Amino acid sequence: MHSSQTRNRRPAQKARRRPSRKKHALPWLIVCSIITIVVLVLTQGNGTVGAWSADEFREIAGPVAAAQVEAWYLDLQNKFNQLQYQLGLQHITAPSQLPLTMAKSAPPPARVAWKAMPLPSMQPLISPVLKGEGSWNMLEQAPGPYAYLPIDASAFIRPDPHYPYAIVTLLQFDMRFSRLHIVAGTQEPGGPLHAYGTGSIAQADQAGNTLLAVLNGGFKYADGAYGLMTDGRVYVPPQPNVATIAITRNGKLIIGSWGVDPELNSQNKNLLAWRQNASLLIDHGAINPLTRDGAAWGGTILNKEYTWRSGLGITAQGNLIYAAGNALLPETLGKALSAAGAVMAMETDINPFWTRAFLYQRNNNGTLTINKLNTQMQGTGNEYLQADQRDFFYLTRYTPATITATNRYPSR
Repeated sequence: MHSSQTRNRRPAQKARRRPSRKKHALPWLIVCSIITIVVLVLTQGNGTVGAWSADEFREIAGPVAAAQVEAWYLDLQNKFNQLQYQLGLQHITAPSQLPLTMAKSAPPPARVAWKAMPLPSMQPLISPVLKGEGSWNMLEQAPGPYAYLPIDASAFIRPDPHYPYAIVTLLQFDMRFSRLHIVAGTQEPGGPLHAYGTGSIAQADQAGNTLLAVLNGGFKYADGAYGLMTDGRVYVPPQPNVATIAITRNGKLIIGSWGVDPELNSQNKNLLAWRQNASLLIDHGAINPLTRDGAAWGGTILNKEYTWRSGLGITAQGNLIYAAGNALLPETLGKALSAAGAVMAMETDINPFWTRAFLYQRNNNGTLTINKLNTQMQGTGNEYLQADQRDFFYLTRYTPATITATNRYPSR
């Protein structure tokens, strides 16, 4: 009888143990998955594998869990960089200068003299100053009778005295001689309309020497549901009170908050394209206090992390500034854009893999040369000539009609 009861109890005991093992297996599976993702990011953080694994993990675990894992990685990476700097193992050097792509400036004509876009030196914020820090370097001259004027220029500055290895590289474009375009990617920004773009530069703009530059786009739809419209088609509906860069039909650029700026609304039929992303970095010359508010930047966790960030700004003359750099907060990105002359500005991407900018030059033989703004940036620049999964901006060269004597920026 005793042995019979014992035999009868054993199956029941085994049955009780089975769910216990399964119960303990799930947390271990989650932990192992996180460890795997962290290892992949640590080893391939700036590469294709790292970017792919981060996106896959975001799809599986959701944006909150993915942001937490990403924050752990960024925090660990930043502490490692700090330690290297403190031990004298990290040598801070000026970024490589982009090459001048055309001949030296021609002298201005006697009776036609447009002023060059203002390129005043920026006041360095860290001492000792790196060679060339804060100074603009002209990259290319304007066409035809305007050959004495630069189309674009590059510079760099360090905006955070506490992180002297954080370097922001900048581009400035004279919008009298260039036009900005927005392209929706083959997958992003995605959204409820299920509208997907070509992910590529228009063929007409790839012909000859029309293409000037490509700049990365903004957050994925899952990271804020920010709107995008281009060539009259809405890919993602706009959100109110969100930072927006817009292009009018005559090429004018606008940066402001949707529904706050009088020109930024769905009733304005003069808008050819627009892209939204987070909150304004700079609003009428003042760095937005929201740069210290995590909820305004796609997640409180990531706002506190030092990482690669990029942004776009507009000067008082209406020219475009692009900025990107490592070990940045929204506030320090804003400081760099402000030092460069931006009076309105917004953040775009903050992913180390997707923060990138390229300059393009095609010679008379048809050979295309592509230069990275910063050699640490990923990609080759060729992906935008085919079909890229992410949205992006690009600029084309533009020759205005000849205008008789003026010494100021002509109105457009």
